[in-house]
Amino acid sequence: MSLVEDDRVAAASSPSAWDHGLPDLTLGPLGTADLMLALAGVLPSGPVLGAPVARPPAPELPDGEPREIGVALPGSEAAAAALAAGGLVLRDEEHTPLAALEGARPVPGLPLVVRGIPRRLRARESGVGARSTVDFDDPSLRGRPLLLLERPPMADDLAPLQAWAASAPAPVVLVPEHSDGRAWVPTRLLLRLAADLLDSMGATGATLRTVPLEPHDPLSDSALVDRIARRLGATAVHSLSDTAPADTATAWASAHAALVDGRDAGPLVGVEPATEAALRAWLPRRCQRGVALMFSGLSGSGKSTLARDVAAWMGARTTRTVTLLDGDRVRQMLSAGLGFDQASRELNVRRIGYVAAEIARHGGIAICSPIAPFAHTREEVRHMVEQAGDFVLVHVSTPIEECERRDLKGLYAQARQGRIPEFTGISSPYDVPTDADLRVDTSAMGREEAAQRVIDYLTRGGWVQGGAS
Repeated sequence: MSLVEDDRVAAASSPSAWDHGLPDLTLGPLGTADLMLALAGVLPSGPVLGAPVARPPAPELPDGEPREIGVALPGSEAAAAALAAGGLVLRDEEHTPLAALEGARPVPGLPLVVRGIPRRLRARESGVGARSTVDFDDPSLRGRPLLLLERPPMADDLAPLQAWAASAPAPVVLVPEHSDGRAWVPTRLLLRLAADLLDSMGATGATLRTVPLEPHDPLSDSALVDRIARRLGATAVHSLSDTAPADTATAWASAHAALVDGRDAGPLVGVEPATEAALRAWLPRRCQRGVALMFSGLSGSGKSTLARDVAAWMGARTTRTVTLLDGDRVRQMLSAGLGFDQASRELNVRRIGYVAAEIARHGGIAICSPIAPFAHTREEVRHMVEQAGDFVLVHVSTPIEECERRDLKGLYAQARQGRIPEFTGISSPYDVPTDADLRVDTSAMGREEAAQRVIDYLTRGGWVQGGAS
């Protein structure tokens, strides 16, 4: 196998592993972060990427020495291919080959895990803070005070931090470089809050860097902080995390929950006004937040009509920016060329989800009405959207008998005759949503009432105002 090469390959790298036809594996965010820590000599020797991490035992390998790691493969064929080739190329989400796992060997009792020594191939370029990632071998960073900022500083953090800074000159301040999500504050925002904090503390000579650190579990996260501090030879280690210091961590958990919910118009308790303004820019209140409203149901269920009616009401009654991603229009433009086999239908829904997420990212409301028959695809879309805004799933639960009765195009009849393969509800399944936020049966209510049900739900949730007809 071969890749297009460019001048970003490090000159000091040995011949690229992918030139020798090694199989490859694209890692998720957690696996990628762990791999970067393994290459930096932070992880202990032996763990599977993404698995729990233990505190440093003694003795250990010298700092910076390559650590053997385990990699979980997606299936027995992939594991067999890696073992047969004697290695594996490990890639990040942008498909950049970060490392080769050399000397791949099996792990007794774990048939889908191979173990070997990772060798760096190329610098990581994905991720918000990749350009400012800490260099663990930089001698200027060793032996200095260390502050790890995993969450925003609360008001009650400031006095202890000020006292710490007074006795900890020229600190190294690390911000986790992690994937986007609501469970933690984005790296870009944490970097800005960290810079503001350093200015307010008057911390002269401070160095601000990112560190690849995806959340595992509380014990593993604490162990990783210990390992990072030890790798840097840090002194006077201080950490603001979701578990420490305990009182302010609890205050942050409460403020974070209110921020994510977005319905409370009051200030975030315990958060400084400037910090709250920055956090509100990340997650505005629901009345200002981007939303993807997905209507899912069988062909003929009334979802497209319902979507159009709700979009028309919003356009006439609110100041929100509304985009209607009509199914037929999407098929003509965004998904032109796709068929109706399962893979094509899933890709169509993912494309709709991607566009809806981008609309939500910029504060708009995206209304879409694909059949979206598969639960795992709907979940992927929810995950995409909720990195940027809110996702509301409406199951248009009109029974199939009524859908067939309404069918002006005769699609159901053709499907029952076998002339349309993989037709949802006939020859292809529809996974009834178990996570729907609202269910609307258009056979049990009129058109206006059905739209009003959705509008009332959005009004109660705080996404729109003035829901009365």
